[in-house]
Amino acid sequence: MRGKSSIFFILVSLLYLFCSDVIAEDKKGYTIDELISIALEKNPSMAVFKANLEASKADVVSARAYPNPEVEFQGVSGKSLETGESKGEYSVGISQPVEMPAKRFFRRKEAEAGAGAIEKDMEDFRLQLRSEVKKAFYQILLNIKAVETAKENLRIVEELLKTVEVRVRAGEAPEFELVKAQVERLRADKDFKRAENRVIVSRASLNALLGNALKEDFDIEGAFELPEERYELSILLSYAMERHPLILKAGKEAKAKDFSLEKEKASIFPDITVRGFSGRETDKESYGVSLSIPIPLWYQRRGEIARAFADKTRAEAEIYKIRVELSRAITEEYQNYLTALDQIDVFEKGLLKQAEEALRIAELSYMQGESGLLDYLDAQRVYRSTLAEYYQSLFEIEASIALLERVVGGLP
Repeated sequence: MRGKSSIFFILVSLLYLFCSDVIAEDKKGYTIDELISIALEKNPSMAVFKANLEASKADVVSARAYPNPEVEFQGVSGKSLETGESKGEYSVGISQPVEMPAKRFFRRKEAEAGAGAIEKDMEDFRLQLRSEVKKAFYQILLNIKAVETAKENLRIVEELLKTVEVRVRAGEAPEFELVKAQVERLRADKDFKRAENRVIVSRASLNALLGNALKEDFDIEGAFELPEERYELSILLSYAMERHPLILKAGKEAKAKDFSLEKEKASIFPDITVRGFSGRETDKESYGVSLSIPIPLWYQRRGEIARAFADKTRAEAEIYKIRVELSRAITEEYQNYLTALDQIDVFEKGLLKQAEEALRIAELSYMQGESGLLDYLDAQRVYRSTLAEYYQSLFEIEASIALLERVVGGLP
């Protein structure tokens, strides 16, 4: 019975693995959140930032360390001048450098602030990567829409070509209309192939952000969605000034420079060395303790202090510079965001329907013989152009929101 149970367990396990593979293979596509998660894990630059963070943490460990003691041993052969007796002599000493507490404290705080700056730098890169993945995702969606439009146009043109061939053979249309229809069919086929190629290229661009972790023919799941609410510029600016990783990073770096300045000031008073020793000579044994205290008479680290002060001033100025640059970038991207919203309103409030209605009328007019082929083709081009601009506007609103998230440091 036990053997049968084991065989049954193995069969069930194999069936589970097979079903899991089938489910994985049947996966229709990746959502934008899944792609962002893959990018944050697989993007090659993330490994660099993680290594920098580990290195900064190691600097903190080094800054907390105490100086090592030093052991000294000396052995000689000696002879007493009074008795002539020969006897071995030796001395043993142990020295311990004692660092000034303030100096060690500020060195540790400087290293911790430096590690905090690296963490904020990593957060800023995550924001940048999220924004780039979103733009690449919506670029694929835009190109897929272009493929769908081009494919539908190719189908319509092929049907039109058949209709024109019938009308020319029946003598209802001149010969040159057939030539125009054939040329239009070639153009439609070329546009369709170009659109397909753009999908392949944009898919490769997205996969590069993921460290090429996906297969070349991976698919995506998603659609263009209009924002449910409009953002306000004042709220975005306030949010960014408080939470943007670049500002927080600059603040950490300024703190590190401040601690460095205090460390240099504390270093005016040099470290002392405490030494304990014992020794034996030919005629005596000795024990003792010595204390070594350097006197900062000539060298008082004025150059290092001045340099540290200048670095601190520069770091504080960098905070103001970043605030100004972020304010400009946020205002610029916010205007792009408003422009994209206005364009969407224009299309959805009538322009798209007008172009569609104009195409319907032109098609009906051509089929009834009331207008020529050129009029119908022109109406079709206007409709395709309007539809392409509509999809482009949808892409631009998504891209502007992704860029806003990048420059604001996340959206409130």
